[in-house]
Amino acid sequence: MPKLVGGLAALLALAGGILAKVEPFTCLGRSALAFILGWLLTQLWYVFFTIRVQPGKANTEEAK
Repeated sequence: MPKLVGGLAALLALAGGILAKVEPFTCLGRSALAFILGWLLTQLWYVFFTIRVQPGKANTEEAK
């Protein structure tokens, strides 16, 4: 998922740069930066904001 978000951010930055008629190397630099930031921020989102579900142990005494 982080690669997908980073890739979408890079595509948006690249498309925005092309539509704004920015120099090609500047567009590539901005899209690379957008990819890195999108990837990194998605990783941080997963670390801090996702719930970690841990499977519980079934007690054999309760099942009887």
